[in-house]
Amino acid sequence: MPTALIIGASRGLGLGLLRELAGRGWTVTGTVRAEAGRAAVEAAGGTAALADVTNPASIAALPDTPLDLLFINAGVSGPEHGDAAQATAQEVGALFTTNAVAPIAAARALLGRVKEGGVLAFMTSRLGSVADNTSGQMELYSASKAALNSLTRSLVAKLDRPLAVLSLHPGWVRTDMGGGSAPLDVETSARGLADTILAHRGEPGSAFYDYSGAALPW
Repeated sequence: MPTALIIGASRGLGLGLLRELAGRGWTVTGTVRAEAGRAAVEAAGGTAALADVTNPASIAALPDTPLDLLFINAGVSGPEHGDAAQATAQEVGALFTTNAVAPIAAARALLGRVKEGGVLAFMTSRLGSVADNTSGQMELYSASKAALNSLTRSLVAKLDRPLAVLSLHPGWVRTDMGGGSAPLDVETSARGLADTILAHRGEPGSAFYDYSGAALPW
């Protein structure tokens, strides 16, 4: 039975992916930041563990079990104004720490648990594509996800063993972050993400895909 650890699984896409994988027979652990999140993870078929991606000690304390999939699903939208010209140092620091720096630190801390032929995946966004940025939409959030993509490429360049590393765009999904007008539901996105992960197991190197499996430009 394949095993997965999802960092950030108490709600939204993280919880949806946990439910999808558990429904396919995976053994899935999902992290939550507070005890109140345990019930949702367990109801979805997973095992809950307390951890916060921005707290390295909590990440290091996670159960040391071999993993077929390590999925880092951490992200915030950032300040409501979304404007680099208005952003304070504190706002930028919090956004880039949560969306870019902390996910890479967590991945490095947990990489040794990923099995040969396993997958390391990051939840990113098409908005993090530099080549595809023609609208300037959500510029601070986009920049934080571009930073995550860049740091992911650096991580892969320094790996000492072949590993499939996927940067995944879930689509525009009806979640707290995506809003009620988004065209995709969580179930559709999670199903596509799971299919994409399974399709690229054992393919070393880094790649950027959306939930449908379509390749995206960096």
